[in-house]
Amino acid sequence: MRAIAEFAMRSRVRSVLLTMVGIPLISPAVLALVGLRRGSSDGLFVLAWAALPVVAAAGAGYMTPLMAGLALTHFVAVLIGALVLRATRAWSWALVALTLASAVGILITSQVSGGVMEILLQAVTEAAGGANSPEAQQLGQAFASETQATGYLAWVSVISAMLALLLARWWQALLYNPGGLRLEMHQLRMPLPIAALGMLLWVLCLVNEHYVFWGAVAAFPMLVAGICLIHWQVAERGWGRGPLIALYVMLVIAVLPLAGFLCGLALIDSWIDIRARTGKKS
Repeated sequence: MRAIAEFAMRSRVRSVLLTMVGIPLISPAVLALVGLRRGSSDGLFVLAWAALPVVAAAGAGYMTPLMAGLALTHFVAVLIGALVLRATRAWSWALVALTLASAVGILITSQVSGGVMEILLQAVTEAAGGANSPEAQQLGQAFASETQATGYLAWVSVISAMLALLLARWWQALLYNPGGLRLEMHQLRMPLPIAALGMLLWVLCLVNEHYVFWGAVAAFPMLVAGICLIHWQVAERGWGRGPLIALYVMLVIAVLPLAGFLCGLALIDSWIDIRARTGKKS
């Protein structure tokens, strides 16, 4: 992985080539690394070239408007998050910017493509061989409305964008500031107004099943902040990797209850600063 970062940083041409290839996670991470290290000028240059094959494929009919919109949203959200992180040196604001960019991009994609639910159902129906196939029926049951399907795509988009930005920042730390990423993530703490607003939106969205994924999108920065707080606590206490492995396993098994706990923990941390209070006691 280090070799990829070193290759990309040697010239803009190499960064463009790696980004245009369209390798999942790697290509957007290269774009983010360029934005983090070289700023908006080079970042926008690489983004323009990365978007070129996507736009060309969509124009030629080889890629649906939905897929093209998802790809462009992913690239733009990752670059915006990287540039905000570079400017503010604060993961809290980078997460907010990345989340907003992903949500807006998915909403625009949904409007331009003519609706997410219908396209997904049509694709599954064609692949499975009919509307009465088990796959098509399961998809219809999984998403109760267009709003829910769009929210799901926004949720997936913001997670993938965060992973790409995290990989890019790890590359940057690996090349230029060893150990810097770990310290940054351990100190991640959301501003209280943002944390309170995210928690409020999530609770309100939980009441309506059509907006449940949009609530998860609104609470995403807090979820990450809660995970980072657990990472800090585990490192501070010297508990090893066991608790972290259990945390991520539980996120897969029981994501909703654990996400509620992590978001609540992040809200409390924004209010009273758990790290500072723990430091005073020790």
